[in-house]
Amino acid sequence: MRIGRVVAVALAGVLATVATACGSSGNEAVPQNPDEVSGKVTMWIYPIGGDLENTWWQPKVAEFKKKFAKVDVEVVVQPWANRDEQLTTAIAGGKAPDVVYLIPDQVSQYADTGALADVSDVIAEDKDDFRANALQAMTYEDKLYGVPLLMSVTTTMVNKKAMADAGITEIPQTWDDLLAAAPKLKAKGYYATTYQADPTATLNLSFYPLLWQAGGEVLSEDGKKAAFNSDEGVKALEFVKKLVDGGFTPKEALTAVLPVETSPFGQGKVGLTISTASSDLSAYKLPRENYEIGAPLKDVKAVGYGTVGGLAVLDSAKDAAAAKAWVQWVTSTEEMKEFDKSRKYFPPRKSVGALFDDDQLAGTEEKYLDDMRPGVISPQGRALMDLIKPHLQAALLGKVAPKEALDAAAQEVDALLARS
Repeated sequence: MRIGRVVAVALAGVLATVATACGSSGNEAVPQNPDEVSGKVTMWIYPIGGDLENTWWQPKVAEFKKKFAKVDVEVVVQPWANRDEQLTTAIAGGKAPDVVYLIPDQVSQYADTGALADVSDVIAEDKDDFRANALQAMTYEDKLYGVPLLMSVTTTMVNKKAMADAGITEIPQTWDDLLAAAPKLKAKGYYATTYQADPTATLNLSFYPLLWQAGGEVLSEDGKKAAFNSDEGVKALEFVKKLVDGGFTPKEALTAVLPVETSPFGQGKVGLTISTASSDLSAYKLPRENYEIGAPLKDVKAVGYGTVGGLAVLDSAKDAAAAKAWVQWVTSTEEMKEFDKSRKYFPPRKSVGALFDDDQLAGTEEKYLDDMRPGVISPQGRALMDLIKPHLQAALLGKVAPKEALDAAAQEVDALLARS
């Protein structure tokens, strides 16, 4: 399941105008005594588990009701499509839910307008049980605006048959390893990897992980300036350019989305994918036994991209204590374990333990949870991507030099951040 795109720029103005309508009840703490909690809670969730979502929640609400007898919870499963427009419209019309499922770029976007309540108190007693990168993903300007519920891992995935055919016995772990293996794979009819540069491809699964692996950052520490046009950024883009120029990655993927069945990956013709997940194998109908999971690729550090999904409480929630009690219960160790296992996601809580020891691929991915980064935590995160992508593409197509491309992108990003 791929999380839908966020239209941050289009919504920012609307959100800014409705922020003042939000209440202040979201600052209430979670009472320790369930008898002190009352009210109604409406939660918007999305089909994370497909059709499972339609049957999952009713017994869970009943179970919660046994402990919090004075709280009524309604769970509404909303479609992925246009979810930001729908939520923004609901906020503007005073019909927002009390709790909503959000991912990191949404958290910063809505928190920036004052639409979300600080939920630090929800995890105050067991903050150390949550993985640091999961909390980072739900944090904006030093405040926690979402309680992590699930995590994903994208790392390297190795085609064992391709490696064997090419006589490669050690899984490439570094950029240099991959560049050394690439000619051997090419000689046997395989691409070393794939790199997507078409306009629809997210940088979270292409350039950003390489930038981080080189030791670079997308933005400055205060989030007000571009930082990707650094020496590290140039090094990352030049690395991709070597793969492209050597014919080690399909050039068609620089300008178009390749069909699932006929793509090199779909045909089993890629030796190592830089940033993917084992769940992708089912979409391409590839035999799982032909693949193994490796560590995130490394230049100066091994790091990959992983999303985090969490539950946020709207600042307009009338019964905020009840909303927080519900979020606290849903994200508890036992409930999180059941939720994530059933939907094939990984747990942000360390106390949940390993969920996929019975699955060789997912079980290995799970070991790299702490090496994942959630992307750019900025209200303009998606808009920045749209500015950067054409310049990266131009460099990879040989139209401009990597440094020139990154500097041009940085100018546009700086201008947008200055306006914001």
